[in-house]
Amino acid sequence: MSAIGLAPHNFLLSWIAIGLACGSFVTVLVARIPEGRGIQGRSQCISCNETISARDNIPVISYLILKGKCRNCKVPISIRYPLTELVAMGLVVVAVQSNEGWWKVLAWVVFSVLGLALAIIDLQTHRLPNALTAWLFVLIAVTVSGDILANHHSDKIKMTVISSFALTVFYFLLNILSRGGMGMGDVKLAASIGLILGYINGSSVIVGTFFGFFFGSTISVLMMATGRATRKTQIPFGPLMLLGAFVAPWLTPHLVAIFL
Repeated sequence: MSAIGLAPHNFLLSWIAIGLACGSFVTVLVARIPEGRGIQGRSQCISCNETISARDNIPVISYLILKGKCRNCKVPISIRYPLTELVAMGLVVVAVQSNEGWWKVLAWVVFSVLGLALAIIDLQTHRLPNALTAWLFVLIAVTVSGDILANHHSDKIKMTVISSFALTVFYFLLNILSRGGMGMGDVKLAASIGLILGYINGSSVIVGTFFGFFFGSTISVLMMATGRATRKTQIPFGPLMLLGAFVAPWLTPHLVAIFL
């Protein structure tokens, strides 16, 4: 159990509500950022362009009340909206439960929320928008720095910076060697992953990177085996990088214990 603690039910419910709100924010990012639109302003129905009222914009609950349809035009609302909100909620609760200290929790909440948005966008468009990768890096840098200052972890600065730089260079070299097969968006995402995993330890960076490629290889083989892809099919790698980063903090201690 983390120092923040999830034992009190009202506290857990608060983080569930925050997680659902973050999920609603993710749906806004996914809908608007790829189109170059700002995130300000009220959401609208994509079918009738009617502005969605506050009562119809409550994460998950409004979807259930409206039975998955727009109140105005009755056109079905995609199930991906409540699913995104639920996934975000799960990631936020896990981030709170698995980390000690507000700054570290905030770092992983930011990484989880923006990482989920980046993963969905990459799956849909095969690109990672500069706006989101830049904000992810800035916010992770701020929260990690806050934890360093608050808890006097100056000894971790060197490893954090080196990990971020090294992972960025590694993916940049892959970008060159693959002749664009590995996109520059992946390179920019690597800087944030190296930052947050490097703050844990260097082993987490290695484990996170390894599992990103492991997940990628596994999915590629399965897709080719089922005829859904060929050797020339490009698979978005951003979600796999993020998945590797998410599992690294939990797998690293076990792998280190086994091999060392």
